[in-house]
Amino acid sequence: MSIQVYYEESDGQLQPKLVLLPNYVHSNETDNAFAYMIEGPFQRFHQEDFHDDLKTISLSLGVLKLSTLSNLMFTIDIQQLQSDLAHMSHDPDAVYEADYFIVLVDDLQELLAFDVLEELKHLK
Repeated sequence: MSIQVYYEESDGQLQPKLVLLPNYVHSNETDNAFAYMIEGPFQRFHQEDFHDDLKTISLSLGVLKLSTLSNLMFTIDIQQLQSDLAHMSHDPDAVYEADYFIVLVDDLQELLAFDVLEELKHLK
């Protein structure tokens, strides 16, 4: 699985809105954070790809952390995500069952402090 991007059409142009991060978290993992690199090209995720069997978790900016290794890299704080899920009365173990984590492009731009939109325009 690779990073995918959901685009909306606006004025005849595709605008990236959501980034779908493949879930590599497994219940037997001891890692508390998983890193992702925002580098194209990206696969396009279409509206019809959202289906009833697809399991996703939306991520807040609070669980995303900048990486010191690259300005294009960030991590997901799994313990914080599980705490957030429990606080919202959801099962914290859902992090092990999700197919993808979903992040708003706007949140990535804020976290990474650069124009993610330009990077996400590179489709496979």
